[in-house]
Amino acid sequence: MSCKMRIEHLKQSICNGNEEIAKNSELLSKSKRYNQDLYIRSQRHQEKKEKIQRRNHKLSAVVEKRNKDLKSRHAELASLRRSHILELTSVIFPLGEVRNVTRDPADVSFENDNAMTSSTVSKLAEARRTTYLSGRWVCDDHNGDTSISIAGPWITLPNNGDYSAYYNWVEEKKTTPGPEMEYNNPAYTISAALCYATQLVNTLSHILNVNLPRKLYNSEFCGENLNRWKFNRAVNKLNSNILYLCFSQHVDLDLLHPLHTLRNLMYLVSPDSENLGRSGPFEISADLEDSMEFVDPSGAGESDESGGEHISDEETDLGTDWENLPSPKFCDIPSQPLEMQESESTMMSQPIASSSAGGMISSAAASVTSWFKAYTGHR
Repeated sequence: MSCKMRIEHLKQSICNGNEEIAKNSELLSKSKRYNQDLYIRSQRHQEKKEKIQRRNHKLSAVVEKRNKDLKSRHAELASLRRSHILELTSVIFPLGEVRNVTRDPADVSFENDNAMTSSTVSKLAEARRTTYLSGRWVCDDHNGDTSISIAGPWITLPNNGDYSAYYNWVEEKKTTPGPEMEYNNPAYTISAALCYATQLVNTLSHILNVNLPRKLYNSEFCGENLNRWKFNRAVNKLNSNILYLCFSQHVDLDLLHPLHTLRNLMYLVSPDSENLGRSGPFEISADLEDSMEFVDPSGAGESDESGGEHISDEETDLGTDWENLPSPKFCDIPSQPLEMQESESTMMSQPIASSSAGGMISSAAASVTSWFKAYTGHR
């Protein structure tokens, strides 16, 4: 009896083992099929990866070629701009340095006062060659010793940016008019030089494709005699535009000065400038921009010279990319006061009948009032 039971148990164990083997075989086949699918998918992904890599390689080659073409075109454009600018400044607007034959005031004072020591003379000479720039005193080797000519040696500007002879002549002409004042007129030379400089700057901005930050017409200095405030304001615009062009062409900042109008132009259009005609982004020096306060007419001179003159919208500088729009005319919206009285049990509101919005507010207030009355009535 025990042998038959053992045999039955062995048969049952064999059956269970066969079932377990069948299940494991089925799981193994499923795993093989899943692995096969994963392998096929990995092959497809590998093909896609290789295809993407080949495409990226082709695109990088195309981009590199386009960049080379762009750089070559920029170089050609810069060379063409450079040739046009050099031709412009050599034929139409030649710029040159003219040495002023003047004696140093320190030397004159030394001859007049024999008691003056050599140290005092040297200090006076050093003071003449210093300028207050960006919150500090800096050495200025070109402080009144030379002039810069434009469009001819007879049209010059003081190198140190001192244009006081212009408005001094204008004020003197107002007090003592006469024909002699027309002949001995330094304002004509200064206004002519500034007019030519304005024309040159506007032409350079067109050639270099640079939008100037200040709007300045070519005829700004050609019209009637400007008072001190208007003149300083126009010179401030011109100097700002020149500095902006110098920044765009990567002129050495150590060479620039916010008051040296034509000298900054000389550095800009110099044949030795390697970046003349370039294109691309550039940075603006905040120190030089802040130093424009020397010719900023917004100081105390504005109230004295402007005489309460009105500045039109066309004179307001908002940049060349802005459009001046007329001021909107606002009309008074009629409204009716809302009277509310609060008490322990009632709240009354007077609706606003002037607009649809007022009607909505009044209806909401009436709803709240009725609800509040019903609530207090139940209590």
